[in-house]
Amino acid sequence: MNAQKTNGNSPLLWTLWLWRLALALASGWAVWLLLEHRSAEQVFDQLLYFTTLSTIAVFLFNLSEVVRPFVIRTGGRNRFESRSPWLRGMATSMAIFTGVVFATLLEGSYPDTVDKLAHLVCPIAMAVDWAAVGRSQGRLHVLSPATWSALLLPYIFFVYPWDARRDGKPMYEFLDPAKDDWPVTVGAVIAAFVILSYLLWAIARLRAKALSPR
Repeated sequence: MNAQKTNGNSPLLWTLWLWRLALALASGWAVWLLLEHRSAEQVFDQLLYFTTLSTIAVFLFNLSEVVRPFVIRTGGRNRFESRSPWLRGMATSMAIFTGVVFATLLEGSYPDTVDKLAHLVCPIAMAVDWAAVGRSQGRLHVLSPATWSALLLPYIFFVYPWDARRDGKPMYEFLDPAKDDWPVTVGAVIAAFVILSYLLWAIARLRAKALSPR
């Protein structure tokens, strides 16, 4: 890698920073729209939705990357991009999963700004980010996708059924703990998330191989 690419003032790296700033603003706006004009109880209820959690994850990752150049003083790419892709990968898998489920199993329409941002813009932008932007994803450990999937288990086995019992109805019609097909459906959801997570790992490995010096 030449000096221009590793220089902390490289236009390419600042372009990366502007891209992450755009994602931070878009996801932050989505979080704001999801939570605005709600009581404390309503905010708590909204925070239980996977859409909200995935959008917050996207916001936190991109915000951390936006702040990074101003707190990290080492030069080169490390100033602009964390060496660990764990949070990035988790946010990406959650966002894409949200977009796919919404488009295929839920209403799949985007009438409002918040629907466009949370269910369309964030998933697509994070997919593009993972496939074409930065280098950190190439360092993803093979077990990292398993840890993302493990974090899904408490939500889907404890938080989600608890909320369904409390409200008397599930957050998502297709995922109803009271139905006989709950074990099969929840198993399919977990399997789909695991497959998606490892697909992201495979894409990262292929991209790293393509970018490595020959």
